[in-house]
Order: sequence, then C-alpha cells, then structure tokens
Amino acid sequence: MRPFLLVSITCLVFCLQTQLSHADTFYKWVDDQGVTHYGTRPPEGASAESVKTHAQKPANQDQATKELEETKVEQTLETKEKEEEARFQKDLAAAKQERKKLCKEARENRLQLNLKSRVKMKMEDGSVKMLSEEERQEQLQRAKEAIDEYCID
Repeated sequence: MRPFLLVSITCLVFCLQTQLSHADTFYKWVDDQGVTHYGTRPPEGASAESVKTHAQKPANQDQATKELEETKVEQTLETKEKEEEARFQKDLAAAKQERKKLCKEARENRLQLNLKSRVKMKMEDGSVKMLSEEERQEQLQRAKEAIDEYCID
C-alpha cells in the first residue's frame, strides 16, 4: 500500500508541474497583404515565428491609484520643502548683506568719532548739532557695540 501511495503522489506532483509549466505557444506571421497575425497555430504553407509570452500579475487598479496619490503627495511635499529652503537661503543672504552694511557704517562712525574731537551730528529733523565730549563718548560706545553685534567674522 505504501509504494502505491508514494507512486501516486509522485505522479500527481509530476502532472501538476507539467500542467503549470505548459503554456500555449503563440506564433506570429505576415500574410500576402503585409498584415501581421498572431495565433496559437501557425498557418499552413507559410512560415511563422514563435513568440515568447510572459505571464504577468493582473494590475490592481486600486493599489496603483493609491501608490500614485502617495507619490504625488510626496512630490508636493518635496517641492514645498525646496521652495521653503530657497526662500530661507534668499532671506539669509539678505540678512548677511544687511549685517555687512551695518558693520561698515558702525566702523565708519567709530573712525570719524575717533579722528575728530569736535563732531557735528545730523538730527532726524534735518538740523545739525555739535556734540559735547560726553555725547561723543556715548556715540563712540554705541559704535563699538554695533561693531560687536554686526561685525561677526
């Protein structure tokens, strides 16, 4: 009984493998009018070439749509991140330029305050005022503080 069972199982497995691995052969040929045909049987009296076919998994439309939407969301996020980075770099460059300008002005102010003992200062209303020594020292201190703040190298 055992050998019979073993032979039966072996035959069953062999039959299943040949059935699964066997697929129809497809042929391609061109008729007298130049039209290309495909079929499982070659035409009689004409030459045909065999065409290899590959089994593919059926497309899952819902899964493909979901993956496409996820890709679109990822691309949108990447685009926004790139735009934000570009804006940040632009703002950073503008801030550096402004800091450089303020540093230059502070150094020029300090130089003028150190070179001259009598300094005239233009006021906001357009009038000109002569600074006392105390006011000059105060302005010199402000220029030094501005240099410390803006002239970071």
